[in-house]
Amino acid sequence: IVEGLNFKMEEGEFWLVVGPNGSGKSTLIKTITGIIPPIRGKIFIHGVDCSEDCEERRFFGYVPQTENYLKDFPATAFDVVLSGIFGKTSKTFGVPDSAVETAEYWLKEFELWEVRNKRFSELSGGQQKKVLIARALMGDPHYVFLDEPTTGVDLKSSRRILEIINELHKEKKFGICMVTHELTLVWPYVDNVILLSGGRFFVGSKEEIVDKHLLTEFYGVDVEVPITEHGPVFLVGDKHN
Repeated sequence: IVEGLNFKMEEGEFWLVVGPNGSGKSTLIKTITGIIPPIRGKIFIHGVDCSEDCEERRFFGYVPQTENYLKDFPATAFDVVLSGIFGKTSKTFGVPDSAVETAEYWLKEFELWEVRNKRFSELSGGQQKKVLIARALMGDPHYVFLDEPTTGVDLKSSRRILEIINELHKEKKFGICMVTHELTLVWPYVDNVILLSGGRFFVGSKEEIVDKHLLTEFYGVDVEVPITEHGPVFLVGDKHN
């Protein structure tokens, strides 16, 4: 899907992965996090070759797209958050008290305490997204990868989710890598951007991507980027000829 892509992400940096549908955004972060293996190339975590499974992956948290979950998923919000410890604890039976306390902490931090015993499938879209982010934080990761965390969520909830992610980024110094289509909404928080389209890629600082010609070429539609006092606004128009 993408050949020749090379970049280095440091702890504490905020990266975006953007591009049209089908360009390989989700595949890229699934490959980095070890969900699918790379066909070619290497992935290093803290200097360790993790192209195959390795212990260093415990430093990663992953937030999938909510729609990947079955609608009749029977677990509660608390169950889903607590499940974030699996694969990151010693191979023993039972759940340690410390994990329960951590799950309770994140449920309160994400304003989910009142719905902790509600089935995941019965939560609103915004609540489901926050549950999945809380789940990803259970293993005390150094990096968090999020696949479209605001898709299918109303504007108010989207803003709150992004505020929470940015607060965690600033306070906990997580490295953040997010797949999104909400360029304008997330722009204030970002350091660097990976742009993908049709096997091509562009990697650079967010300032470098504020180029309507570059974006028009990659998206295949006319893109205008007026600059306001709050930052750039990305306006997508008709198909580019």
